[in-house]
Amino acid sequence: MNDNTVNVNADILIVDDDRLNIAVAQKILEKNYKVISARSGEEALEVLKKCVPKLILLDLHMPGMNGKDTMREIQKNSVWRKIPIIFLTGDSNPETENECLLLGAADFIVKPFVPMVMQSRISRTIELYELREDLETRLEEKTQLVEKVSLNSIMAIANTIDAKDAYTSGHSIRVAVCAEAIAERLGWSEEEIQNIHYIALLHDIGKIGVPDSILNKPTRLSKEEFDIIKKHPIIGNDILKDIRMIKNVAEGALYHHERYDGKGYPYGLKGEDIPICARIIGIADSYDAMTSNRIYRGKLSSEKVIEEFENNRGTQFDPELTDLFVAMLREGFCVHRTGARVGDGDAASEEREAEMVKESSKLLNKIIAEYTAGVKNEASIDALTGLSNRSCGEAGIDMFLHNQRAGALLMLDMDNFKAVNDTYGHIAGDNAIKAMAEVLKNNAGEGDIVFRLGGDEFVVLLANITEKEKIQEKCQGIIDGFTEKKKSMNWGRLVTVSIGVAVTPLDGRNYKTLYHKADKALYYIKKNGKNAYAFYDNGEDIADTGRTGKDLEHIRCIIEGSMDKTDGIFQVEYEELQTLYSYISRCVKRDGEKVQTILFTISAMNNGRTDNEVFENAMAALEVAAASSLRMVDIGSRYSSVQYFIILIGTDIDNGRMVAERVMKQFYKIHANSNIVVSYDIQTMISGIKH
Repeated sequence: MNDNTVNVNADILIVDDDRLNIAVAQKILEKNYKVISARSGEEALEVLKKCVPKLILLDLHMPGMNGKDTMREIQKNSVWRKIPIIFLTGDSNPETENECLLLGAADFIVKPFVPMVMQSRISRTIELYELREDLETRLEEKTQLVEKVSLNSIMAIANTIDAKDAYTSGHSIRVAVCAEAIAERLGWSEEEIQNIHYIALLHDIGKIGVPDSILNKPTRLSKEEFDIIKKHPIIGNDILKDIRMIKNVAEGALYHHERYDGKGYPYGLKGEDIPICARIIGIADSYDAMTSNRIYRGKLSSEKVIEEFENNRGTQFDPELTDLFVAMLREGFCVHRTGARVGDGDAASEEREAEMVKESSKLLNKIIAEYTAGVKNEASIDALTGLSNRSCGEAGIDMFLHNQRAGALLMLDMDNFKAVNDTYGHIAGDNAIKAMAEVLKNNAGEGDIVFRLGGDEFVVLLANITEKEKIQEKCQGIIDGFTEKKKSMNWGRLVTVSIGVAVTPLDGRNYKTLYHKADKALYYIKKNGKNAYAFYDNGEDIADTGRTGKDLEHIRCIIEGSMDKTDGIFQVEYEELQTLYSYISRCVKRDGEKVQTILFTISAMNNGRTDNEVFENAMAALEVAAASSLRMVDIGSRYSSVQYFIILIGTDIDNGRMVAERVMKQFYKIHANSNIVVSYDIQTMISGIKH
């Protein structure tokens, strides 16, 4: 056991067999959290018996019980399994990350620890799980509320079902009162008595699926008609099976026509295989049938009712329950004198019952109408963004195109979105998606269709806009709007937006075709610098791009925006720049060096068609040209499939241009393809920044 005193109010439990790792993590976290530690999985389980922290940092590789085994043991405990776990590992392999997440981990942190990243991921994870816990509590409350509304609706249906047959009005209520009396005689608890009252009240709910013509038929039913009647228990079970507020409520509906001798329906259950609630309701149901007037006979006398139960003891009815109920009848039990809302022969009571059924029907219709409208609305909306969801949006576009209207389909994807989740957590990721959705709403015109395709992807249909200039204006408005929107966000420097465009009817007349072509244009711009838009161009691999030379400006903003950070490196998708940034940061902070950046871009002459293999060969040649033209202190890295990024340390812009021209000259010596051209942009990225 470590030297820490177990604190029952601890925020974080660190589990690692390396004392140094624990010490470093504690140093990073101690200002904001109460931290305790354990040196093994076994020790961690002992600590958890005394303390339930908000979060566990768990080393993946430990002697004895490793991280995976420890997590499996934690998940076996109903309390511990709710604690979010972040794995600690020195393995940055994506397969390891995926395995951790599949085990149920909330996240993972790579060793050696980077303070900014560790603090960010931990705070976001704790925030996310606290939010999730709050949402689960609210969801449970909402679920109970919905179930109460559902129960009221079902009770209204039960009353309506009774009203379908003029000779059984009030039947469900009387059966409920009778079943309640039997349960009370059996010595059941108040809760159990109330429960069987509700079960009995809803036992005939399945008759909603039986035609009125059969229920009210004045003559004997045919075999076919009786077969239809016999389906109502199964229908009732289907209606009630998801109601959790009333324990075993579906059983009463499903089995109340089973017989003790196994000759009942729908399944022919026998004896005590029939649930006791259904056996009780079977007796109460038969009792009400015997003591109510029917079109084919009048109600039976008390003596005749007792005789019927005794004659069917052990065949139709449970013998012990039959004896108990017969004893109740001999003592004078009568459902019409137990507080039931309908008194047999009481005209005033029958009038009140009829009015109640009428009002229940109105209530039922209102509930169904409101519920249907609400479900329809919720089903069409993406919960996170408030935009239309995919199915609703695609249906709207299909209808738009079916009417042979013209427009432009935009496919949008948020660049580097994974880096937001990885660095700032999933709440920040959700905020980024909501920010993008808000920009799309603000830029949408009348008749436009905007929806979230899924994840960080969106689709916009610009209604009745086909002119290229207007589409470009819309696309640039979205890009600029998102750039402005994210300025105040801590994740803003990470994420941009790319857009692929297809125009109808030029590029297609149906959604599937337009989607495919806009996606190809989007793929092109994602490969070639991002943060721009591209038009699909007659099936060519090279799309008509709306890039306006902003790549270097984007990179400059990324790195300069990170220069005020004193701990850790800036997280980006292309891993090479992690090392580059760390190196540049040290040089600039120490010496105030001038730094020039050059971005080379390879393209086809006159935007002609060129195979990907040609571009790859050209990129390889550009890398060789750069390597042979740069000093050892300079740095180069691929920026995209057709762009190469160079950082020149201690160089002014004039010398930078000389270097760029030298690289291009060397490139043309190496690569002789006359259809390929190279251009470059240069900027002074960082100059004399001191801290």
